[in-house]
Amino acid sequence: MPIVSLVLIVLSVLTTAAGLPCCLGCVNWFAVPISLAAVAMGLVGLATDKRPDGKVNEGNLYLTAVIVGVLCAVIGAVRCTMGGGVV
Repeated sequence: MPIVSLVLIVLSVLTTAAGLPCCLGCVNWFAVPISLAAVAMGLVGLATDKRPDGKVNEGNLYLTAVIVGVLCAVIGAVRCTMGGGVV
């Protein structure tokens, strides 16, 4: 699960960054769902990936997935609305 979270973080950042320039805003239609998937994976990891003593394995990675996912989803959604949802 940590590898999936890391891959989703990277994809989220790359697709959001690719969708920021002019004429590439439609990429954000892919960035927002990928970012939300990163948030979901981070939350699932925080809730389920625990050691017997109750501490979370890879807790910083899952927390990073949640934070980066939320930020990229917000940036992508704002960018989608700037073009009226078209560009």
